[in-house]
Amino acid sequence: MEDRTPKRDHLRTGDRGGTYRRALDACSRVAREEFSVAKAALDDAEQLGVRLKASVATIARRSPADGAAVEDARARLQELEAKLEATLSSSLRSTRAGLNAKHAALNHFTVTLFGRTMAGKSTIREAFTVGDGSTIGNGAQRTTRDVREYTWNSLRIIDTPGIGAYEGDEDRALALSVIDETDVVLFLVSSDGIQEESFKGMQALRHQNKPMLFVLNVKRDLQKPVFMRRFLADPRSVIEDAEMQGHIDRVHRLAGELLGMRNIRVIPIHAQAAYFSTRPEHQKYADVLAEHSRLGELLTALEAEVQHRGTVRRVQTVVDGTLVSLLDLQEELSEQAKTVKRAANYLKDKFGELDIWLDGFVRSANARAETEATQLVQPLRGTVSAFVDENIEREDVAARWRRKVKALKVDDWLQRQQSVILDELRGRLTEFSREMSVESKLVAAFDAMGPSTFDPWDVKRTLRRLSAGGAALAGVASVAFWLGGGNFWNPVGWVAGAVGVVALGLSWLFGDREQKLQRQKAKAAEQLRGSIDELERQVAGALKKWFYDSITSRLVRGIRNDTRQLYTGMFDVARTLDEGAREVGTILEHLNRRLLVRTGQFVGTPVPEERLARVVRDPGVRTKFLWQDEREDDRFCKQVGIAIGEWVDGIPNGPAVQQVASALRPAVVSPAKVSLSTQRALVRVPQREVGKAIGRSGSNVSLASRLVGVRIKVIPEES
Repeated sequence: MEDRTPKRDHLRTGDRGGTYRRALDACSRVAREEFSVAKAALDDAEQLGVRLKASVATIARRSPADGAAVEDARARLQELEAKLEATLSSSLRSTRAGLNAKHAALNHFTVTLFGRTMAGKSTIREAFTVGDGSTIGNGAQRTTRDVREYTWNSLRIIDTPGIGAYEGDEDRALALSVIDETDVVLFLVSSDGIQEESFKGMQALRHQNKPMLFVLNVKRDLQKPVFMRRFLADPRSVIEDAEMQGHIDRVHRLAGELLGMRNIRVIPIHAQAAYFSTRPEHQKYADVLAEHSRLGELLTALEAEVQHRGTVRRVQTVVDGTLVSLLDLQEELSEQAKTVKRAANYLKDKFGELDIWLDGFVRSANARAETEATQLVQPLRGTVSAFVDENIEREDVAARWRRKVKALKVDDWLQRQQSVILDELRGRLTEFSREMSVESKLVAAFDAMGPSTFDPWDVKRTLRRLSAGGAALAGVASVAFWLGGGNFWNPVGWVAGAVGVVALGLSWLFGDREQKLQRQKAKAAEQLRGSIDELERQVAGALKKWFYDSITSRLVRGIRNDTRQLYTGMFDVARTLDEGAREVGTILEHLNRRLLVRTGQFVGTPVPEERLARVVRDPGVRTKFLWQDEREDDRFCKQVGIAIGEWVDGIPNGPAVQQVASALRPAVVSPAKVSLSTQRALVRVPQREVGKAIGRSGSNVSLASRLVGVRIKVIPEES
């Protein structure tokens, strides 16, 4: 990368004593040291990713019994595996690419220019590099369409496309692609239109916790002779602080509202005057143009960043940049775990409801088999006496009885009973599938509103296949029975045998008709009723056996086993993802501790690393940590917080209620107002302190909960 530092002294502040050069050398050395730390952390994360993928693959490839629902469960779990693979690959690959890009720039302190189209970024670059002005736009179109970099004053300067330009999404993505390598951001706004959209476009940078210098470019066109004459006659009139104050106030307001940044510094410049000072046609007024462009004030601010905070900025870029990427991975794993667990609980509850219905269905079907069998033979039972009276003396009594039994059409009856059972079961499964489909849409809509839209499986598709598979199993069972049912029971044959015994018994009665006829009629009727009882038991037993073999044993048990395989597998995946998120959290805590300790060294407030116990952090917003002992070091927290641009608070070790109360700082909370249980802390906070205790979007109470390891609930204290 060619150093295009201009040879004109009026545009560079330089450092005659060499302090600036030594600061840059220190920045390079620190960057190399921290790179090894970040690389080791990323190596650990990648090894964790390998273990996670292997664990989820094992869960997804378990081999349960065959079945349509099991195959669908396995497919859903394999989708989770594929989703995890994509998450890990994308996140870790981009983190590795970002770290490699930083490695290539370890020896360079990097400054990146951001701003809307036509804000003046290219004009500044032309001034820095003593260019010919060819890249400066004419106001009608954007001129910087890709990322460009150059060296100025031993700094690596990156110029980006304009945020908010035509086709702005593409440009913004391109501009943000270099932010990970950036040590300091110059956010350029112009006096002809400080646009809210530009600040919204910069919101992504806050997640990266990048320090910013706000630069207000005064757009007073010196190409117009009247403005040039006015500038040369009274330069202060063009860039007077009082005249700029309204614009500066707007920058402060938007930075606070949209970027959450307070107490920012805004540096007014006239980029065009700085550029004109480098041009031969304006050589006569070069010094005046350069001095009153106030570009030197900006350059002084940059050199101050290098000399006073350069080493901290390099730690932030190398260590914090890697940390932020891994934080995204941790949050994604955690959100996926929650989503999968929520889906698994949903399935478990819904299939629990189905289980209860199936239990009742099995009981009622068995009871109904007996009731229906009784009703089937009832007409036969009612004709026994008349049949005996009419047929006891006939030789074809057995054949006549067989015809009466055959008239019951037992086979048709069994088919009807099976059809009723199958229709009821199929109808309930279809209704259940329909319920699940509707509810799954509601669940999906709810998930879409959350931090993660990850959909681990398709409930509607799963239940459609499940109900279809269940109907198919039932249908196969029915066909199997009717093809082979006669092999295990033949009611007509059994009854014929019984009636044959009756006929044989009657043959010797005719010799003593008057004395024994009534007694033998009673005996014959008893035998026939016994045969009917046995027929009833056989019919009910056959229906129950079919129901057990085809429905209870095969279908119902299959549904239960298959669905249990699905949701237990999903619970296992959720636990694995949770464990992965916790392990990433351990890596993050190491990096956060490293950032605090190294920053403390650079700002003159060193503390031993072992004094910092647990560290939790919302990058760019606030950091909380526990001291190992009861001593506090307010100076360490203050100086480190100023250096990294965050609110930093160290909580002293002590009783648990004291830790909870202190963890909610900056709110003032009395330990006496803390009610602590194993997993929860209920804290009564004065009404005026509630907002500070909770923090914006709950960030403060969330960090405090993570710090002390219990869920903190803040309750306004009654006056």
